[in-house]
Amino acid sequence: MSMRTRILEATVALIRTEGLLSVTTKKVAAEAGCAEGTIFNQFGDKGALLAAVLSFGLPETRAYHEALRDARGRDLRTGLIMVIEALLTFYRASYPLIGSAIADHALFQHFSAAHRAAGSGPQLTLQRLRDYLSAQREAGRVNPRADLEVEALFLAGACQYAVWLELVIGAETLPHGGESLAERLVDNRMPTLAIAPGNDDDDRDAPRRPENS
Repeated sequence: MSMRTRILEATVALIRTEGLLSVTTKKVAAEAGCAEGTIFNQFGDKGALLAAVLSFGLPETRAYHEALRDARGRDLRTGLIMVIEALLTFYRASYPLIGSAIADHALFQHFSAAHRAAGSGPQLTLQRLRDYLSAQREAGRVNPRADLEVEALFLAGACQYAVWLELVIGAETLPHGGESLAERLVDNRMPTLAIAPGNDDDDRDAPRRPENS
C-alpha cells in the first residue's frame, strides 16, 4: 500500500470515529504511521486532503465507480438502479464531510481550491453518470432524444436532496417513506430514457439533442 493510500485510509477512519472538525494532520500522521510533514508533501493542506478523501479515499466512492462499470452489461432499468443505489450510498457517506468543511470557511476555501487545481470535484460524479447513460445509448438502450446532461442532473440532484432530507428530518419525509427509493427514481425517468418497444428504428434515426448545449 502506498503512503498516499495509507494517509487517505487513516483520514477516513479518523473522520468516521471522531468527526472531521476533531481530525488534525497530527492525528492522521499518527494513524498512518508517518511524519506530519509527509501529509503536507503529499496533499498540501487539510482542505486538499479532504478533497482527495472524497474523490479517492471513501470506499463509497469506489463502490459508485464499480457500479457504473458493472451496470454497463445490464438492461437499462436494472443497471441504472444499481448505479442510483450506489450514488445514494456515496452521498450518505460524503454529505457529513462536506457539511463539516463548509462550517469552516478557511478549510472550505482550501477544499474548493484543491478540487479546482486537481480537476476533481462534484462535477465528476455528474459526468460519470452522464457517461454511463451515453454508453447505454450507444448500446441501443437509451432514447436518442433524451437530453443526457439534464437526465444525469435530475437523477444526481434527486439523490442529493433525498439524502439531505434523510439527514435533517428523516427518511419518513421522502416519497413513500423512502421505500425502494432507487427503483422509484429510476422508474420515474424510464418513460423519457427508455426506447419504446416497437419504435427502435424511429428513435435511432431521430436527431439527437446536443449533450453539451
